[in-house]
Amino acid sequence: MPSEQEQDRSWVSESQQGDTLAFNRLVLKWERAIFNVALRMLQDREEAADATQEVFLLAFKNIRQFRLSSRFSTWLYRIALNHCVTRKRQRPPGIHITLDEVDSAAKTAEQLTVAGSQTGELMQAERQRKVWAALSQLQPEQQAVIELKFYQEMTFEGIADVLTVPLSTVKSRFYSGLDMLKMRLGNRD
Repeated sequence: MPSEQEQDRSWVSESQQGDTLAFNRLVLKWERAIFNVALRMLQDREEAADATQEVFLLAFKNIRQFRLSSRFSTWLYRIALNHCVTRKRQRPPGIHITLDEVDSAAKTAEQLTVAGSQTGELMQAERQRKVWAALSQLQPEQQAVIELKFYQEMTFEGIADVLTVPLSTVKSRFYSGLDMLKMRLGNRD
């Protein structure tokens, strides 16, 4: 049985020769991971879904330029992170909240009766919301490094490959981002 990287390489090679079914296999394999990256970076489900589609469209359009000696996941994460950073920079300044989320949260709060077992879940959801809010206040470059390190469990070297920056830059962004998160999360409680 081929390894994960060999399977990706095979599907990419077939995609480069025009096999759309092979590319669809890549999409099915990687869409959840890319959506999760986009969601954490953009903090909006609809925008993350749009960004995910756009990332795969960009990958499809540029698949012939992909070098088979590289890892497909590294290339795809690079496209996704660059696309999300661009989207964030194009947003108008200010707080970005979707009305759907506000309406949904209000309805959920009205309908929810808290039992003892639900209290822990609500507290966990509140902590997650605080972390996401703090993450969204970081510079996009710091947010990308923290996303790849914590949520995608990449090494610093792998992150440097994805972002095409020196290892020292990755570490600098990571540790300065962590310091900012600690400061923001420490001040919230």
